Amino acid sequence: MIVVLDIETLQAPREEWARMAGIDPITPPPEGQAESDQLDQAEAREQQKKQDNKYERSAFDGTFSRIVCIGLLIFSDTMKRQCAVSWYGTNEKELLCQFWARLKDIRPLRFITHNGLNFDLPFIKKRSIIHQVRPSHDINLARFRTDSVYDTMAVWSNWDMRSSVKLDVLARALHVEPKSGSGGQVADMWEKGQGQAIAEYCLQDAYVTYACYQRMTFQPPLSSDEILKDPELIEVS
Repeated sequence: MIVVLDIETLQAPREEWARMAGIDPITPPPEGQAESDQLDQAEAREQQKKQDNKYERSAFDGTFSRIVCIGLLIFSDTMKRQCAVSWYGTNEKELLCQFWARLKDIRPLRFITHNGLNFDLPFIKKRSIIHQVRPSHDINLARFRTDSVYDTMAVWSNWDMRSSVKLDVLARALHVEPKSGSGGQVADMWEKGQGQAIAEYCLQDAYVTYACYQRMTFQPPLSSDEILKDPELIEVS
């Protein structure tokens, strides 16, 4: 089997991030201080800016953030569509358990991702360790090869992160159906209780990755209507 994988994540609240990182939140001094204190005020603001940058970067690190959705498109070894499945919900441990159980059943030969080597797969690995969910499948994350993981971002940029390309940009370049939104919308959708919509969005991203892979390997992609027909949307709470 071959699977196309995508995940959606949520950043930890700032207070939780600061606690785990061992950082004391910085509170800038109030405006209107005496002139003699202006240098201290400027320094505090600079420290605040640095802390803000660290917090923003933590969104992409499974040490701090968590998974709220995992989407899979499952194909045969010859890329014949089998099914589409997406797990979503508040119980991250159970979500990971069900994900690894499905992989145990299908035993995929290859994973297709976009930036999966740097983000999705290491993120899943970290969260699995944190929850003590033992992976059922060994995923080789070695770079400069495509037999175990075909990362469309890595292949397109020849493994040079300075030339990395966003999925929607790659989709437009390869004339395939574009993304339906952006990952930045996930937090707002989650706050509104739109878990199923996140699951559908995750599978749409997986479809775009699949379509880019097909074009990059000189094969015509099927339409999203065909690939995403009757998806399994599994809520885990």
